[in-house]
Amino acid sequence: MPTERQGSANLLVFGAGGHGCVVADAALRSRAWAAVSASDRDPARCAGELLPGVPLQAASALPVHGLVHVAIGNNTAREKESQVLGVRRLVTVMHPHASVSPHAVMAAGCFIAAQAVLAPGAHLGLGVIVNHGAVVDHDANVGAFAHIAPGAVLGGHARVGARVLVGAGAIVQPGRCVCDDVVVGAGAVVCADVTEAGTYVGVPARRIQ
Repeated sequence: MPTERQGSANLLVFGAGGHGCVVADAALRSRAWAAVSASDRDPARCAGELLPGVPLQAASALPVHGLVHVAIGNNTAREKESQVLGVRRLVTVMHPHASVSPHAVMAAGCFIAAQAVLAPGAHLGLGVIVNHGAVVDHDANVGAFAHIAPGAVLGGHARVGARVLVGAGAIVQPGRCVCDDVVVGAGAVVCADVTEAGTYVGVPARRIQ
């Protein structure tokens, strides 16, 4: 996994909002990098420190090389910045209190928060967020730049597409598929395959827009 190969390299957390703070905290606690710094496209966010020990620097001064984690909660914006900064530079950040099977597979640029669970056979695409307490069960597949929000659950063999947001506490039942660019609202339960982009809420989940 990416964090196991970085040794004493430095990490840049790109994104100085709330999610950036969460990622920087996990990076510090993991002790996987010699130093952690942060930056943002908004110049107003690039002064002082993001967290104690995580200095901020202007985006205009960023090096063109080095390891980066794009810490932006919005899926589309995270995908865009990952492409701008360079996919080959992306690394995964895992909180030390996450439970990640050695038989799970993660592409670069993922974030695995505290108390999140990745079961054997789980597969995450590029830049996926598995947030606090979320569960990606055995053999589930998560598309690139998706976000599994706090407390959400993907059942075994579930599949969610690119840029999908599975809201806080929502459930995608085992074996169900969700296509690209879907928002599953907080607390919703996906009981049937979702084949059209849009926002789905309720139990069972139904499309509202």
